Amino acid sequence: MNDIDMSDWGLPARTNHPYDAPSAIELIQAVEDCITDEIMPGLNGANKWKLRIAANALKIAIREIQEGNSHKDDLQTIFNDLDAVDATDLSKKIQAGDYDDKFEILHEKLLAIVTMKLDVSNPGYFIEKQNPLT
Repeated sequence: MNDIDMSDWGLPARTNHPYDAPSAIELIQAVEDCITDEIMPGLNGANKWKLRIAANALKIAIREIQEGNSHKDDLQTIFNDLDAVDATDLSKKIQAGDYDDKFEILHEKLLAIVTMKLDVSNPGYFIEKQNPLT
């Protein structure tokens, strides 16, 4: 008897162990595609606007999943560089003036945090700022 399960031949490779295909990103992308390509074109006004917000939220969720561990590691490195435990601790140290004599370093690290967040929430931000008329 042949042990090959031919029902899987039309599916993508199962690389999302232990869950099999599709992955969380693929599922979210499928919903976003359905909203953008199939539902939104038939709508107008407030409902179209609400669905655009939903589609954008799904895109953000995908980017958070894709970048999550990398960004967590980067953020922890920044906190370590600034001798802070977390964002709350960093805020308290800024308010207390702990970095008043290290403004350039603080500015560089805060810019890195903001850039990281914008890469997820609005990746086109820097492109728009570089080319404001396009």
